[in-house]
Amino acid sequence: MQVIDDIAALNGTDVLSCRFEGLNFDGMDMSDYRFELCEFQSCSFTGATLEEACFVKCKALQADFSYARLSEARFEGCNLSLSRWVGSDISDAIFRDCKLTGAEFRDARALGVDFNGSVLAGAYLRQMNFRKCQLEQIDLSEADLAGCDFREATFERCRMQAAHLATARFEGADLRQADLGPLSFASAACFKGAIISKAQATELLRGLGVTVL
Repeated sequence: MQVIDDIAALNGTDVLSCRFEGLNFDGMDMSDYRFELCEFQSCSFTGATLEEACFVKCKALQADFSYARLSEARFEGCNLSLSRWVGSDISDAIFRDCKLTGAEFRDARALGVDFNGSVLAGAYLRQMNFRKCQLEQIDLSEADLAGCDFREATFERCRMQAAHLATARFEGADLRQADLGPLSFASAACFKGAIISKAQATELLRGLGVTVL
């Protein structure tokens, strides 16, 4: 893997198997760039333009994408744990099979974002709009989902154990294939208006001390 410590060393928009150490991409226009099998060590993309850029099997732990423009960007099989996306525009961006553990999306514009197949455990996703979305195989365990709009969304093989759900909306959401973790009367109140399975309803009743025969 080639180590690059000077942005001027970049040659073209297709970048393969490079390691970037401590580089500052802040404010740069990197639209349509394609990075594959690259590592970004302590790099910053604050305010950068990355519209329709593509990252494939890259590692960017703790990378800072705050206030970056990432509409229609694509991340495939990337490790983006503890990354920051504060105030960024990730509208219609795709994060497919990515690891986003502990990522912070505070105040991000995220209409149409696709997180399917990704791990967002412990991530900050407050007030994101997932209305009518098809959510597939997303790990939202312990994520901060306060104020999120999940109305009429469909959850398939998603995990939501111990997620923070205060003021989140689930009217018409289909949660039958979601792992909601242990259900109590208090936690079930967060899912008001949602559709749950018979097994989930039975577990809820057991949490209330009701025996189901």
